[in-house]
Amino acid sequence: MSAKSPGRFITIIIIAVLCGLVAGILGEVVTRVYILKDFSLPYLTNEVNLVDLNSRRSNLIIQDAKKVVVNQDVKVAETINSIRPALLGIFRKINANSEAYYRLDDPLFVGLSITSDGWLAASLPDDLKNNFSIKNYVAISSDRKIYEIDKISDFKNLSGDLIFFHLTNASNLPVKKMVSRTDLSLGQAVVVISDFNNALLSSLSSFQKTSNLLSSDTINARLVLASELGNTFANSFVFNLAGDLVAVVSSDREAIPAFSYNYYWQSLIEKEELARPFLGINYLDLSRVKLPDINLDKGALIYSTTDRQGIVKNSPAAQVGLEVDDVIIWINNQEINNTNDLADLIATHRAGETITITYLRDNTRKEVEVKLSEFK
Repeated sequence: MSAKSPGRFITIIIIAVLCGLVAGILGEVVTRVYILKDFSLPYLTNEVNLVDLNSRRSNLIIQDAKKVVVNQDVKVAETINSIRPALLGIFRKINANSEAYYRLDDPLFVGLSITSDGWLAASLPDDLKNNFSIKNYVAISSDRKIYEIDKISDFKNLSGDLIFFHLTNASNLPVKKMVSRTDLSLGQAVVVISDFNNALLSSLSSFQKTSNLLSSDTINARLVLASELGNTFANSFVFNLAGDLVAVVSSDREAIPAFSYNYYWQSLIEKEELARPFLGINYLDLSRVKLPDINLDKGALIYSTTDRQGIVKNSPAAQVGLEVDDVIIWINNQEINNTNDLADLIATHRAGETITITYLRDNTRKEVEVKLSEFK
């Protein structure tokens, strides 16, 4: 054998390997085109069109879900379809012997099921605020069941004109999750649904506060959507693309975050009336205001005005010695900043719970435990 034989042998191996690769690629192309009827070019794109999957390719394993991109219009349609079973149309009751009928696509307003045994939440339209008698109305579900309304909750004057009422003999209703404050982010895509014919894709553009001087015991947050809401979307609901409830839209089209109703929600779910938590502080959000003598860009500054004291008399805050000009910087393990408002964090607790407040007094860091009382 000559000295060049090993080189020729390696060359033959390389050529054989390349021919095998080419044959394999051609074989897959032929299989896709003539057997699977798939005319895409698998080696020229990293995208998989899930809509075009057919029965011959029913098994799909996604190893890295972060790289999957779903067309937004498909996702929105899926979201709306997942929400509809939890929405019930509210209609004025029709007598059994009447020739009238319910137009299922044109309810007076819609309610959202919040417990599987029949509690609904709804934002009342202006023309029904003073004359909504439950005996005169029925709810109709997406599967065409008609429910009488047997009771309405005792919660009064809730933000967003929200009411809670219960359906007779309801069971196994689908329930949507409420989005917490920490799961909201600017730019997040949302869907606004007012009834069965109107849905609007938008996003969260900002968080706003209701006033400059804030109360630890009243939810101050309002959500602002990138799209302007017309009259069609008064008394509607806002969901994220996972189908979870983000906000309730009032008659005047204010978007009140769902987490602000946390204690009412939990009262109905746990079948007992839970007391609202009470701390007793009025404050300025330092992420929104600048005081000349305070060099902080976050925290809740306990603050008094001529008509509102910074510390409410006999409140839990007063009992543990908190004072005007103290700056609350942490509640338990959550920092007070431009995304965590003091009142929002207090609302996640219950009356009777003990929380740890970390605060600054004269630039000295201090800590105190406070037992929340019941809001009166």
